[in-house]
Amino acid sequence: MANNDLIGVYYIKNTENDEFQDITTLFDGVRVLQVSGVASKGKAVNVYHEQWINSDKEDYIVTSNDGIIIRENVDIEVTFLVHQRYASNNIDVKTQHDLFVKYLTDKDVWIRTGYQNNVIAHCVCLDSYEPTTMKLQRNKSANYALGTIKLHCLENITMTS
Repeated sequence: MANNDLIGVYYIKNTENDEFQDITTLFDGVRVLQVSGVASKGKAVNVYHEQWINSDKEDYIVTSNDGIIIRENVDIEVTFLVHQRYASNNIDVKTQHDLFVKYLTDKDVWIRTGYQNNVIAHCVCLDSYEPTTMKLQRNKSANYALGTIKLHCLENITMTS
């Protein structure tokens, strides 16, 4: 029997016009443990400043007409586990792992989390990926895969209500 404590928490889609789908139903046996970095703010990119040696005040300029500070887009990390105990049916851990990784790495993705005020991040995987732990060829209930995928946000992270 599947452990369904994370149903309705993490959602994903591959195109802007698609509907978000629950990760626990789209990928049987996959449990997202953490999406870190969604509350981060990148460093300012349009503020230039200089502090002088004889003063504690800085000269600065914000290079936008309206004074709005533009920030770098951040990276987020999705840490996940694939295990039979989170599946509603018998699964092949390696296959489910590979399908989930392919989904996150082959195209840009939108990730929405019910934590942190329904954050939506539009991301792409720029880095390589290697599973943190891959334990296979044991009895079926002992197989598992653990991994973390680093994704770069393509735009500001948004919060929905």
